Amino acid sequence: MVAAPTLRRATWTVVVVAAAGTIVVLAFHGRRPDPSLARFEPAGIMLAIAPETVVEVALSRGRDRWRFTRAGVGAWKSAAGPPLAEDRSARLDSGLRLLHGSKPQRILQPEEIAGVSPSEYGLAPPRYSVSVRAAAGPAFEVEFGALSPQGQAQYARVIGHAEVLLLPSFVGEQWEVVMGAP
Repeated sequence: MVAAPTLRRATWTVVVVAAAGTIVVLAFHGRRPDPSLARFEPAGIMLAIAPETVVEVALSRGRDRWRFTRAGVGAWKSAAGPPLAEDRSARLDSGLRLLHGSKPQRILQPEEIAGVSPSEYGLAPPRYSVSVRAAAGPAFEVEFGALSPQGQAQYARVIGHAEVLLLPSFVGEQWEVVMGAP
């Protein structure tokens, strides 16, 4: 009868020592990775051009054309006139960063879209196009089409590529603000 409480006391002592030992080991050696410190890797459609190296952006919508040149860090000017307002310059920079960093939601391969007219995606003719030129290297041009049926994505096509992309709609919104409301 006396052995049962002693055994129970010994068991609890072993459990407490094991728990304390685990805490001490984790305190000195255990570490949880911090996911917020993961390194950002751009996955956008304009990977070959870093946004800060862009010297000129040309936009077109129907017969309307806009051309902007870099006028310093965070500043742009219209090729035909004065510097842009700070908010439009910020949208231009934001649009470039989104083209560089925002991954397409889906890439429709040529065999998936065979037999479907580009006008079904709003790409014949495109709603608008964006042409980007950096200080060095080839230019980059993308055409934006219609919004997806849910309105969360926008069809797009990079000139020189056969795929149709579904980009997040916020990528195209930046360029629409720069051009002004349609």
